Amino acid sequence: MAKRQEDYYITREEFIEFCTNSNSKQDCLISQFKLFEKHYREQQKGVNEILDILKSVKWLFSALKNIAIAVTSLTAIIYGLLNIKGWFKQ
Repeated sequence: MAKRQEDYYITREEFIEFCTNSNSKQDCLISQFKLFEKHYREQQKGVNEILDILKSVKWLFSALKNIAIAVTSLTAIIYGLLNIKGWFKQ
């Protein structure tokens, strides 16, 4: 069954109703996007704080490792000197 030409047209009232509905949906989408953006910023702030903590912990362990290397080296040097001193006494 072929459509009549009048079926392709809408009335002014239908067009205004369509525009009103689409504007309200657009406003709803905009408000949801703003809410998502706020939530994303809060999440990103938390992630940045965690990264800062991890960087400081990394620095702390690096410093401890360097101190341990120095202490171990000094201990090895002292032990070696005491062994050499012991050899000379024999």
